[in-house]
Amino acid sequence: MTLHPHDRSILRELAGRYSEIAHLPVQRERLARYASSNDLQVVRPVVLIDEVPWGEVRDPVLQCVASPKWRWLEGCLRRALYQWEHFQVDMVIPPVFRIGKVVNSTGIGIAVQDIQIHGDTGAYISAHAYTDQLQSEKDLDRIRIPEITYNREATETLLAQAGEVFDGLMDVELHGHALHFSIWDMIAMYRGVDSLLLDLAERPDFMHQTATRLMEVALASFRQYEEQDLLDPDQMLLHCTPGGTHNLPARDFAGKVRRKDVWGRCAAQIFSAVSPDMHDAFDLVYNEKIFGECGLLYYGCCEPLDGKIDLLRKRFPNLRKVSITPWANPERAAEQIGPDFVFAAKPNPAFVGGATFNPAPVREEITRYCEACIAHRTPLEFVIKDISTIANRPENLTRWAATVREVIDRFYGPEDKVR
Repeated sequence: MTLHPHDRSILRELAGRYSEIAHLPVQRERLARYASSNDLQVVRPVVLIDEVPWGEVRDPVLQCVASPKWRWLEGCLRRALYQWEHFQVDMVIPPVFRIGKVVNSTGIGIAVQDIQIHGDTGAYISAHAYTDQLQSEKDLDRIRIPEITYNREATETLLAQAGEVFDGLMDVELHGHALHFSIWDMIAMYRGVDSLLLDLAERPDFMHQTATRLMEVALASFRQYEEQDLLDPDQMLLHCTPGGTHNLPARDFAGKVRRKDVWGRCAAQIFSAVSPDMHDAFDLVYNEKIFGECGLLYYGCCEPLDGKIDLLRKRFPNLRKVSITPWANPERAAEQIGPDFVFAAKPNPAFVGGATFNPAPVREEITRYCEACIAHRTPLEFVIKDISTIANRPENLTRWAATVREVIDRFYGPEDKVR
């Protein structure tokens, strides 16, 4: 394919700026810190901002103007450049442009049915009312093992497009995937929250059958990913958090990527409302089987896990990173985690959602995380995500980033500014 002169002038200018930033020494320095943190060294915490509500950032520089077939790449470049200029913190623009392998799935036989209420701010988050589709054993029979296939043609198209745009500027590389599956997040979308929680108490046998069926889906899907060489041990990011490590692939890696060479990730966000024993019996038992062969595991998302670290430790010998949310007690979490896992802190996104930015609660929150982790020699990282709104004020993210950096400077020493 050949770039139209109009598209070429737009995309090559963006790619040139992107490439220049990508080759700054700070990129490799930050990637090294990603790996050191995940290798359980106590280093300056990585700070990332992800899941930005880009619909609320109404800057003309984000407007895509190239032909529609190039919009995927143009949008990616514009957002990366904007974030670098305004709220980069420890963001990395790597010295190669990564294209993920395109994967198709036949699905599991049912699809989410819901009613959504969209906000009017341009944010991507919606309210959902889910239809309960898994009420009986007959409904479970509808669940099928998906057929996973590598879409080579679509992947090669993306590679060719990126290669043409970046020709002579930077290399383009093909990358695979980590393994992610969250049984109860899926059940919540196929059933709704009320039905799920009631049946955990009133029909536990049926809920075990439901979890077992989805565990079978996960195991079959992971096997197909492995058989078709769709995995990748070199993940820069793992669902918004740093993925770099020197511990993957496994020591006996010989070129064929296996489950033991990659990260796994799972969570049970709806289990914020259940006891540790129920969490273990209905989720961790199944994920132990699903993710036991993965090289490393990252557990958790928005559920508070400060009272369940001992269960995670028991079930997952490969556990490396635990998500700690604003609803968890950081002192309690760090005491239980100690130097054994990465404390993946999720600062409160509400602090960037107001019409004015108040740095005081941000300083207090980040200080508590730093004090707790330093006291217990715990590797620490910060990722603010699930940002439903910034009140149409992108400067909130800029000020949040500056505030967090100031606090971390006090505890871990100042970092050289990016030139």
